[in-house]
Amino acid sequence: MKWGVLATGLISVVLLWCIWNWKPLEVHAEIASDDAFEGVTWEKIIEDDIEGPKGVIQSMCVTEDYIILIENYDDSAEKSDIIKAYYRNDTDVHGNPVDKYSLAKRVVERNYEHGNGMAYNPKTGEIAVALYTHLNPENRGCIFLMDAGTLSFKKKVKISDDYNILGIGYDEEQDRYVIQTNVDGGYSFKILDSQFQIIENLGEYEGSSKGNNFQDLCVSGDYIINFPLTLGLGIGDFLNVYSISRRALVSCPQLDFGLDAGTVDEPESICELEPGVFAAVVNVYNGDGSRKFYIYKTMVPYNFPAAPAEEKKPEKEEPAGDAGKTEEAEPAEGAETAAQGDAQEEKPPLTERIKSLMKTTYSMKSIMKTALLIFFALDIVLVLYLRVLAIRRKRKRKLEKARRERQRIRQEIRAMYGEQL
Repeated sequence: MKWGVLATGLISVVLLWCIWNWKPLEVHAEIASDDAFEGVTWEKIIEDDIEGPKGVIQSMCVTEDYIILIENYDDSAEKSDIIKAYYRNDTDVHGNPVDKYSLAKRVVERNYEHGNGMAYNPKTGEIAVALYTHLNPENRGCIFLMDAGTLSFKKKVKISDDYNILGIGYDEEQDRYVIQTNVDGGYSFKILDSQFQIIENLGEYEGSSKGNNFQDLCVSGDYIINFPLTLGLGIGDFLNVYSISRRALVSCPQLDFGLDAGTVDEPESICELEPGVFAAVVNVYNGDGSRKFYIYKTMVPYNFPAAPAEEKKPEKEEPAGDAGKTEEAEPAEGAETAAQGDAQEEKPPLTERIKSLMKTTYSMKSIMKTALLIFFALDIVLVLYLRVLAIRRKRKRKLEKARRERQRIRQEIRAMYGEQL
């Protein structure tokens, strides 16, 4: 009994130490495999005109409320480019109902050079714009920062004097940016910290894929994703998937946007709407001379643990901008059908789902700690109770032994004096 009590106490102490110092396994949301984009189906969600006679949609990013595009009006340094924001949800920032994917605002403020890349940082509320060119010599190696609420220019940041920045993506989980240089830098990928300082070089990728140049990029977990430029090569559209940890191109699937034969198209930019759901913007040049852009979305296999449903997010006040530069568009006439609304219902963004998962994980840890403390307290009570029982049994045995000894002595005395037992 003594050893049983000691063993029970020792096991309880070890369990308490293990649970108290237990750390949950890190679960990363990520694309399921290198080949996740193979054979995916693309659904068109936005179709609109390109405004400039030589205009081209060059880049795209998404915020909590908008899908934002840059139309490079032309290749001159004098013409201001066009920034457009489309509603990402079926309500605006104040909770008012709107037509999902309709035009929300349009800003014509300044020239963003080629405007080849965009990346939204929700922690700063800024959009980083990769220029790709430097029509103005002072812009070589720079990115521009734009306010995500007003779509107005904030400031310029110099990255290098040796090359221009071709594409840019933001990794929220690691709070870092990933850029791709132009040919002057060997189309290399580099990692920047949140202050735009280069902290790692991932190598050069010139000639690593189909085409002879690259479009904008996005970052999803361990993957960098971009379109190679294949316009005019007659080989179709492709997507490049690079691994950051392996520093290599791991897949290059061919894409099919379901366009009519003979239509000239150019995929320009890709971004992640939510975990496993990606949006791509494609310029489309029709035989009748019309110039349009389409935005498609697709879903890929994705590793992500189940998370509790999110509560409706509170209203957000949009930063006040220059009323003369920002045009608010009226919601488009006609509402989407209920079936379309159901099919296009957005899930909470990646960050919210990860935060929810972390809350759930740490809540479970707290519950487990509390339960173990209760168990440990009950175990101490049990050990004390067993100890009391053991003492009582020992005392009872002694009393019983003493009783038998007294009875034996009495019997011996009676036998000595001839008394009957």
